[in-house]
Amino acid sequence: MKSFELNDISYLSVPLPDDITRAKENGDFTLAEELIHQKLHFDKTSQTVKQRLEGELVVLTALKEDQFPYNQQKAQKMLEEAFINVKPEETKELIRTNNVEWIYKKGQIYFHRRFIENLVKTRRDYYQRYRYEEENSIDNERQTELDDNITEMKKHGHRKAKIRLKQSITPKIAISAQEAPFLAHLPLPRNNNHIKHSEILSTKGAVLEVADTNACQRTIAYQTESHEDLFFEVEHSYEIEANYYDLFKVMETQKDFPKKLSKEEQKKFQNELAEKSPHILFTDFFYKLLAELTTKDMTLLEKAYKIYEFVTTQVNYSYMKEYFTIPNISEYCAINQKGDCGVQAILFITLCRMAGIPAKWESGLYISEYTQGPHDWAKFYLPTIGWVYADASFGGSAYRGHNMERWKYYFGNLDVFRMPANDDIQADFSIVKKQLRADPIDNQRGEFETSQRGLRFNELDWDVTLLGFDFL
Repeated sequence: MKSFELNDISYLSVPLPDDITRAKENGDFTLAEELIHQKLHFDKTSQTVKQRLEGELVVLTALKEDQFPYNQQKAQKMLEEAFINVKPEETKELIRTNNVEWIYKKGQIYFHRRFIENLVKTRRDYYQRYRYEEENSIDNERQTELDDNITEMKKHGHRKAKIRLKQSITPKIAISAQEAPFLAHLPLPRNNNHIKHSEILSTKGAVLEVADTNACQRTIAYQTESHEDLFFEVEHSYEIEANYYDLFKVMETQKDFPKKLSKEEQKKFQNELAEKSPHILFTDFFYKLLAELTTKDMTLLEKAYKIYEFVTTQVNYSYMKEYFTIPNISEYCAINQKGDCGVQAILFITLCRMAGIPAKWESGLYISEYTQGPHDWAKFYLPTIGWVYADASFGGSAYRGHNMERWKYYFGNLDVFRMPANDDIQADFSIVKKQLRADPIDNQRGEFETSQRGLRFNELDWDVTLLGFDFL
């Protein structure tokens, strides 16, 4: 199978053979690889299973790339260095309470590389015991920024900003001349009806294409034959507007809100109501879960709220292993009751679609004075209102911090601290990649490939710098 064919990750819904699953779950990745190769060379193995096995080889490669570098002894020492009043064997308590992401390696537990950050972000008690006050003070400024935004949005009904960014991508591993040509992509803001005046200001590197502003996953693409200058950069600006919707007021005042879409709406939004393997699947488990959360008598808005309430109050935020290593993201999130922004967004989207509510993915960057980085969220359609937003991870964070005003705000609303680059998961770029993507879900940090391989995120240096942020 050609590398780019593995970007169609629908094959992840195919179960793995039991012996491979046992080896993988025990962290014996070498044995798992040996078993896969044996089955790939067995002439009675079906093509469907072979595609799944070829994809699993890439998954195992990703799991081996030090996403989980710390054994329990090292993790315990890191806890003691990062926090005050750490108890002996506190790592065991974190495992029991499902507060850390971990896997087995050769039967031994290893912790996720960002488990300290995750504790600071999600556990108030750890936040208060954290030794590095400067990082906490930055987060406090960001929290104030979000609350101030809500005040302004409610006061004026909308908010606008002009943002200027610089992004770059370059390999941090040796690349040979024999691997030419080289193709790189960086994300750009796409037209989602809230973006205007998107403009490229300067570039470094040989630009192959600037995708149309309506591209589903919009990028600027670079291509070169030279292996000596593989640094690619774009400086650009755009304007963004956010509008305020009080969906709680609608629920209180419009008791006759529609309970289902019209036939015209069902036809128009059939893609936004459909399954998309492997991560948006209408499983028996989800039908039972949805029956717990909603009733037939509820309006579409009430159902959306109950789904938002479940995701934001029952799912704990957690930094994740690479999405490519998770067979079904939405099911993983609901069963384990943990996940990062994208994992929570996919769960929200899946349950909304099953409830008859059109829902879509949107992602890109979160951009403010205090932080810049990848972020994912969801949008959903309501009759008589149109498309509105839900940011489950921001809502969940507000709920954990007992900030109910902010929790309510992110059911229906976003802020202007965004650069939306992707309008769907598992979509091609305008200049289609010929190698396996670092992230087959979407594009937030860029992609880089040679004629022989696609580079993983740990092989790339990606950077985003805020050059200007002005409210309009």
